[in-house]
Amino acid sequence: MAYVVAKKSALLIPSGPGEDGKHLYVIVTAPCEAERCLLVTLTSIRDGRFFDPACRVDVGEHEFITKPSYVEYHMSRTLRCEQIVKCVDGWYFTPKPPASEELVERLCAGLTESDFTSKIVLDYFAANRHR
Repeated sequence: MAYVVAKKSALLIPSGPGEDGKHLYVIVTAPCEAERCLLVTLTSIRDGRFFDPACRVDVGEHEFITKPSYVEYHMSRTLRCEQIVKCVDGWYFTPKPPASEELVERLCAGLTESDFTSKIVLDYFAANRHR
C-alpha cells in the first residue's frame, strides 16, 4: 500500500547529523493543486548554540522529540507528493506518528514569526495555509 501524504504527517528525512543523520519533518499543509506540500524540520537545542526562538518544541510534544527542540525554519521546503511517496516506499524517508493539531498550529504560527523563513516558503504558505 502506497504512503498517503497528509497534513500533520511526520517523517524522518536524511538531513545531516542526528538520529542516523535524519531529522523529523512535519507536513504543515495539505497537498496543493500542484500536488506539493510544505514541510518544516525540528532539531535539538544545543547548549551554547543559537537557535531560532520562533517555535520551541518540548519533550513529549511528539513522541520522537526526546530533547528540547526548535523549528529550523530556514530549512523549510516544499516537496512533490509523488517524491514523498517514492521516498517512503523506498525506505529513504521513515514515517513517524502524526503531529497533533495543536503542534501543527504552533509550527505554522512560527513560520510567519521567524526571521529565518524564506520569502518563497512564506509565499507558498500564504497561498496554501488553509488546505
